[in-house]
Amino acid sequence: MKKDTDIPTISKSTQTSAKDIILHNPKSDKKDDLNNRFSIYHQDITGLKGKINELLLSLQAEAPHLICLTEHHLKEYELVNTYIPKYKLGAHYCRHNLKQGGVCIFVCDSIKFSNINLLKHNNEQDIEAAVVQLNILKRKLFVICVYRAPLRNFELFLNNLEIILNSVHSHNSELIICGDINIIYLESSNKKDQLDSLLNTYNLTDIVSSPTRITNNSATLIENIFIDNRRSHTIQSCPNGLSDHDGQRLILPKILIPLKSIKLTHTIKLNNHSITDFQNQLSYEQWDNVFGNESTNEIFNNFLNTYLQCYYSTFDKKISRNSCDNNQWITTGIKISCRRKGELFDLWRQNNE
Repeated sequence: MKKDTDIPTISKSTQTSAKDIILHNPKSDKKDDLNNRFSIYHQDITGLKGKINELLLSLQAEAPHLICLTEHHLKEYELVNTYIPKYKLGAHYCRHNLKQGGVCIFVCDSIKFSNINLLKHNNEQDIEAAVVQLNILKRKLFVICVYRAPLRNFELFLNNLEIILNSVHSHNSELIICGDINIIYLESSNKKDQLDSLLNTYNLTDIVSSPTRITNNSATLIENIFIDNRRSHTIQSCPNGLSDHDGQRLILPKILIPLKSIKLTHTIKLNNHSITDFQNQLSYEQWDNVFGNESTNEIFNNFLNTYLQCYYSTFDKKISRNSCDNNQWITTGIKISCRRKGELFDLWRQNNE
C-alpha cells in the first residue's frame, strides 16, 4: 500500500509508567501554552458502573482527549446516561442478548468528532467495536476501540475487522486501534501473525510491550494499541486497581490540540485592615466635585470615579486563570487517599510477583 508522505519520520517510541507523567509547565513556550499533546487512554475497565470518579481522579494529572473503554458491562440506556464531566459519548457498542462486554469512546468536549455506525459489523463476543472520526488533522483521523472475548471465532473477528478498516481507510486517513483483543503479544502465535499481517497492510504496528493483565499466577499482554508505523509516540502503562487490566496512555506529541480560550478571574483580598483603610480614604475625601455640581449625571460620575479610585488603591487585585480541569469535589483528602490506594495496589502486586 502506498504510504502517505505528510506524516513525519518517527523517532523510537518510549514506554513509561504513569508516575513519569510530566505536568504542564506554565513557563513553557507560547506554543505549548496554546496547545497540548493529543493523548488517548484505553483500559479494559471490567465494569464501568461505580468507577467513573476514581477513574477521573487517576487521570487528573494529564487528562486524555479520548477515553476508550472495553468491557463496560452496561446496557444501552445505562451507557447513554453515563455522565463524565468535560467529555461526550462519541461512539459505543452494547450487548443486547448476552451480559457484560461492550466498548465505548468518550471524547473531550473541545474536539469535534463524528460517529461511524458499525452495528452491522459487530457480533457479540466475536467482535465488538466502536469508531469515531476526529476533526483535528488535515487528514481524517479514525480511532477504533475493539473487544474480542477469549476463545471466540477468530476468523470472524479478522474478517469483520478488515471490513471495518476498509470502510474508513483512504489515502487521506490515519487509523488508531486500541482494545482488548485477547491475543497474547508476548509470544508468537498463528493468530498474532495473522492479525499483524492484516494491520501491516494499513501501516499499523503494535506499540505496547509490557504486560497489561497481571494476576497472582500470570502476566500477559492481551490489550494493545496499533498506530501508523511512521508516527512518533509515547506509550505509558497506567495501573490504577480499577480492574485486573492496566490502562494504557498513548501520547502523540506531533499532534497538538488547541486549548479552550482561558477565562480570567479578578479577585480582591478582603480583611479588617484593608476595609478600615478603605473607609478612612472615603472619609478623607472632600467630595467638592460631587456636591458642587447641579447635573445628576456629573454628580454620579464624579462620585463613582472618586469611589473607585479609593477602592482600587486600597484592595489588591489578583488575576487568575480558570482551570477547565478544576473538580471542586476532589479534596486534598481524596487525592491523598487515592494516591495511598495506588501505593498499596503496587505493593500488593509486587508481593504477589
